[in-house]
Formats: sequence, structure tokens, C-alpha cells
Amino acid sequence: DSEATSFTTYSSLSADPHNYTMQEFALRYFRKPHTWLTQMSRDTKEKAAINLIQYTKARGLDPIQESLTSFCNGDTNSKAVAGFKALMQFMGDQPKPRGKDELSLLYELLKLCQDDLRDEMYCQVIKQVTGHPQPKHCALGWSVLSLFTGFFAPSTTLMPYVTKFLQDSSPSEELARRSQENLQRTVKYGGRQQLPLPGEMNAFLKGQAVRLLLIHLPGGVDYRTNSQTFTVAGEVLEELCGQMGITDLEEVQEFALFLIKGEGELVRPLSPHEYINNVVTDQDMSLHSRRLGWETPLHFDHSTYTETHYGQVLRDYLQGKLIVSTQAEALLAQLAAFQHFDKTGTSSPPSEQELLSYIPKPLQWQVNTANIKSLVTQELRQMQGYSKQRAQIGFIESTAQLPLFGYTVYVVLRVSKLALPGPGLLGLNRQHLVLMDPSSQELCCSVMLKDLKQLHLLSPLQEDGPPGLELNYGSVDNPQTIWLELPQAQELQHTIIFLLGSMSTQWPGLL
Repeated sequence: DSEATSFTTYSSLSADPHNYTMQEFALRYFRKPHTWLTQMSRDTKEKAAINLIQYTKARGLDPIQESLTSFCNGDTNSKAVAGFKALMQFMGDQPKPRGKDELSLLYELLKLCQDDLRDEMYCQVIKQVTGHPQPKHCALGWSVLSLFTGFFAPSTTLMPYVTKFLQDSSPSEELARRSQENLQRTVKYGGRQQLPLPGEMNAFLKGQAVRLLLIHLPGGVDYRTNSQTFTVAGEVLEELCGQMGITDLEEVQEFALFLIKGEGELVRPLSPHEYINNVVTDQDMSLHSRRLGWETPLHFDHSTYTETHYGQVLRDYLQGKLIVSTQAEALLAQLAAFQHFDKTGTSSPPSEQELLSYIPKPLQWQVNTANIKSLVTQELRQMQGYSKQRAQIGFIESTAQLPLFGYTVYVVLRVSKLALPGPGLLGLNRQHLVLMDPSSQELCCSVMLKDLKQLHLLSPLQEDGPPGLELNYGSVDNPQTIWLELPQAQELQHTIIFLLGSMSTQWPGLL
């Protein structure tokens, strides 16, 4: 609610740029006006108010004796006094004490923002960058404010005043423009909140906050972009989709960024609101993108779009996740021909080894390769004059008729309610999850995602066995439970939560 209020305040202020000066805020909420402005004339009050929100020179050990704002109590008041001192030391207006460097002072200031002193610290920094006589010291103050605005939003009371201050300062101050952008991002995404590791903070202090971000796409395509201190997953995804010619927001929302740690110890989709630097913290973490929803009609008007969709569908097909019958020789041959043309760019027939590599793994030793090779040769003759892109599109359009096209598919080893002859296939999309028997191609079970109540990750039944996932679903009158045993149980759990658009805290016992 506070974010929504902040956004409303921010929007209304944009239409009314002549109110909400920091002098006005000081007169209303600073300590001094209540005690010594009552007997002054209007002109004198205005001058005094300007002094309240202007740079204070270092005087003695404690430049201020109490907090600037009247929001502080006895405990937080002493913290506010210490915070102002730390700010002056960071900006170079007071000498740093022995044992404290810029990094420790910056952490101290950010932690005070976490400890219910957010508005006080905002006011202190704004005061110290207003009318500061030394540009280098002032720039250090602005760098603090640019961090505050990216990590924590001020209260709804202070928000319009901070926004007006940044709007008035940004034409002449680059860091003010950056702070304004950070504040808008915080209003939209909630603020980064989690303090960064020392390595990132040191890079920020050295002006090296930009880092290269590598995103792996299906089909072996890599996308490189820059990530900054407050970049969120949703922004990266929008940029990535834009590079593939995707401009429709509904279609953008059908894609996800996945965080993968190591060799797959952790695989989970990132919420659009997650800050990249909060989650990509180790060298063994990587980002991957793939499509999770397929409701929007496909459009093959961009080569990278076609290539990545082909790569994703091809991988699922060859792993046997799209279910093709061994009897469907014509379809198997057509799909093999599309792959061969994409790989070689020619209509010359494949070798037997090449042909096998074009067949889904579970079917490679069950099909009649001689029959399929003959059919592939016929298909390739018809592809003379094709481009690789046309072959890729043909492959996608042909696989679209298969039962689990458009689903994220997992191999399930055991299911509590079903006696499957072998591993089953679980298909997941934004509406439901389905369980299918690949040998009979029969639908065994379907659960609407909106009917799910709880998810529980289960420990392996055997020491070297796979984990499980228990799903509670149904109505109060007819509750249902099913458990699934699969190596990717945790990934499935995270992906279901992502598709529901729910935070785990809303579901008791979810994790």
C-alpha cells in the first residue's frame, strides 16, 4: 500500500511542480521551527528555513546535537546525531576516525536507513548537498543520496519533497538525475532493500558499478548487456525481448530469466522485481532465458527470435518431451529433414548416424531408420531453395501439433496416484499442469494452478534417490494430495510459484 501511495504522490507531484520545497518540509517537520520560529516575521522565517536545509559546516565533535526531524525518539535521536557525523566524515567535511574508511562509513549510513531512520537520513544528505562550497565533497554526498534512492523509498510524507528536490536539481547535477531514476525504479519495484556485499560497494566507490551480464538463450545464443547497482530482472527481460523484436508486453511476460547455480544445484525463475545484483552473487551463477508461456501467437519476423524458439523446441523434442509415436514416420522424417537442412544448408541426404541424431532419444532404437531415411530424402528434395530460417520455422510449426508443445516438460519417475509403466511426463503452463504416459500418449491427470493450496518439497526416499514434490489442491470440501518424484522437484516448485505470481510468504509451508 505504501508503494502505491508513493507512486500516486509522485504522479500528482509531476503535474504540480510548484509545491513541496524542502524549506516547506523543514518548517513543518524539523525540530527547530517549533521552538524558535514562532516570534519571527515572515521574511525572517523564510531565511531561517533556508538555513535549516542548507549545508552545515563542521563545528566541534558533534555538528548537530539532535536529529533534524521531529520523528525521532530518544533512542533514534542519538543514532541520528551519529549518522550526521558519519555523513560529514564520508563527504570529507570531518576527518575520518582511525579504523574507519569510506566503505565502513557508507555501510553505517545505509544501515541507519534500515533502522527506521530513513526520512532523517534523506534530510541530512539533502541538507549537506544544498549549497555545499566544495564540489568534490558535494559529489560524495550526492553519491550517498543516489544509493538511498535505490535501496529505500522515503515515507509517503517526505516522498513529494524529495521528488521536487531531485526535479529541481537534475538539470545541473548528473547524480541528481541518477537519483531521480533510482527513486522512480524504487517506487515501481520496491527498492533493493538488501545491502550489497563489500566487493560491489568497493566497485561503486571506485565508479565501477557497471558489470557485464551474460544471458544464455536456447540454441546456443548468448546475449550481453550491462547491469548496474539497481537493475532488476524485468528490465533485463524487456531489453532482451526488444532485441528479438518483441514489443508486446503480454508476450514479454511469457518469458523468464532463470538463475542457475553450479551444475544445476539451484534452478529458479527470477521475479521481474528482483534486483540482479542481489541474486547473481557468485562466480558459479549464470542467467538463462526461455519461454514459459505460449498463448501469444508466434511471429517469425526476427532471426534471433526464430533461432531461440527453434533451439528451445528442438531441445525438448530430442529429449523426448514432446511425445511422438514411432508409427508417425512421416512426421519424424519431416522433422529430421528440417533439422538436417538447418544444420547443413543443403538438400543432400543425411548419413545414418546423422539421421539418428535427429530422432528423439527414447525412439532412436525403436524406429525403422531405412523407412525414415527414404522419407527424409523425399522431404529434402522439396526443400530446395529454402533458407535455414524457413527450415527452423517449419520445424516449430510441425511440432506445434504434438501433445505437450507449449508446456515446460519435466520427466517424473513416480507419481503417488498413478501406476505408470515407466517415467511419466509432466507438462506445466500458466493455467495447469498435466501428467501424461508417453507410451500410450494418454492424459493421466490434470490440476489447475489456481486450485493449488500448498506445495511441499520432500526429501528423497532413498539416500541416492531423487527428491519429491507434494501438491495440495482442490476445494475445502474435496481436498486432494498428489506427490511426484523427480530430480527437478525444486525447480518445478519454484516455477509453479513464479507462474502463479505469488510470493512464498503468502503460502504457509511453501518452502
